[in-house]
Amino acid sequence: MTDYTRLARVVCVATGKGGVSKTSLTANAAGLAAAAGHRTLLIDLDPQGDLSDDLGYFNHPGLDDGRHLANAMLGGGPLQAVLTDVRPNLDVIPGGEHLSDVGGALLARQARGRATFDLLAECLAPLAGEYDLVFIDTPPTDDTLQLLALSASRWLLIPTKADTSSIRAIQRIAARVAEARSEAHALDILGVVLIGVPTAATRVRASAADDITRLLGDVAPLFDHGIRDSAAVARETRNQGILVHELAEKVEGAEPFWKSLRDPSVAPQRLPGSAPALADDYVRVTEQLLLRIDELEHDTIGVA
Repeated sequence: MTDYTRLARVVCVATGKGGVSKTSLTANAAGLAAAAGHRTLLIDLDPQGDLSDDLGYFNHPGLDDGRHLANAMLGGGPLQAVLTDVRPNLDVIPGGEHLSDVGGALLARQARGRATFDLLAECLAPLAGEYDLVFIDTPPTDDTLQLLALSASRWLLIPTKADTSSIRAIQRIAARVAEARSEAHALDILGVVLIGVPTAATRVRASAADDITRLLGDVAPLFDHGIRDSAAVARETRNQGILVHELAEKVEGAEPFWKSLRDPSVAPQRLPGSAPALADDYVRVTEQLLLRIDELEHDTIGVA
């Protein structure tokens, strides 16, 4: 029996469509949370394993292309961090090609009448309590792996672009939330993060918020801040294997961007240029994510 209380700080980042910077959002939010002092575990449940590019561990000798994660889910063993201290306070369980066959194997088990979708929850629960936060990155179109992630998570964060097809994909991931919930397992949506639209684009944001509300009511509020596009920054960070705030802090005299997460009264220095501006977006989204978790946890305790 899975102890879901141990999964109370597990955040799944998922959507129903690719190309919405989901992996970059996961990597940067986890990296900022770790830099701010939260002991953080990052799980890559995507067979593409693209988190290795965002965090720069693609040549790490311990990289196993998802072997440990796949074996734990299929064999029932406990998970452990494969790569430790990828950043201070940040450990990683990598994804990769060994996850490609997990979905088919689990569907075969399900056909034989065996429950499968709590397998990640079972092997993660003993480990999750060692961390303040656990982030799970998911593939955009693999329903089985997404459902495994949702069934192991307490919270869901949904990134989306403002176009109609991206917003419609939110409805697909929301439907999987209903599948993943059970009497023993609470799963709630933290909110939706708008990708590729600056906060100042008020008309676009308002239109997207209206579309999201029409689809989902008030169960998935739009975050106050979104993540703007910067192809140059995306290319440079992946070339160097560093996160956006790490690139921004290379600018001479830049204030470390994680400081405002430790102490909200200390605002990072706002410097011109796309890297600092994009880093500021990620800081604001991460701050709202952490505040939203605290708010919802407090509400739950109050109700209880």
